Amino acid sequence: MLNKINKIIGIILLLLFLVGCGKKESKTVNYNDKRAIKNLAAQLIDKEIQFIASGNFSSERTKSIVAGTEVSVNNRWGISFTLIEKVDDEYKEVYNTGLLEGSFDKCIVDKMKLSSFKGEMIYYNSRDFYLGSGGGDVFLYIINFSKKEIYYAHLIVQKSAGVLLYLSENIEDPMMRKFFIRYFKKDYSTLRIIKSDLL
Repeated sequence: MLNKINKIIGIILLLLFLVGCGKKESKTVNYNDKRAIKNLAAQLIDKEIQFIASGNFSSERTKSIVAGTEVSVNNRWGISFTLIEKVDDEYKEVYNTGLLEGSFDKCIVDKMKLSSFKGEMIYYNSRDFYLGSGGGDVFLYIINFSKKEIYYAHLIVQKSAGVLLYLSENIEDPMMRKFFIRYFKKDYSTLRIIKSDLL
């Protein structure tokens, strides 16, 4: 009788062990540790990470990571941002902006919050990287990951045409529109807003 009970207990323990081994171990990263989230992003994206941030980008309840990379290969260059989230106990790329005009050299990039939008967003400003004595360009982006939208302003400085500002057509929020215009008006009070981009 005792031998039978030992066999049953042994079988139950073996089954529990096998079931436990079959489960994937859930990886969790400390979102406040920049080095840890940068390493995670580098493993997933397989490119050099130029910018990293954690926050509530896709919703107010979901913690996620945004990684920025710079691409300069085969006459294609620019920047892109990737949203990384935990899906079914694994971290995955869930959205990528695609290639945007810009460089991480001398830029300003950070997360931001506007009261009229849900979740945090990424703000990018190329500053004077593309400006020279003969003119140039300034690119500003606000990336809304919850809506998968990229709002942008492109300032063009030309000796012949003056200072022109293009605002992307998807900017419907008056607060965001004012944000872009006010930013450039402080340095270029005579700028003209144009309806199509000159890229």
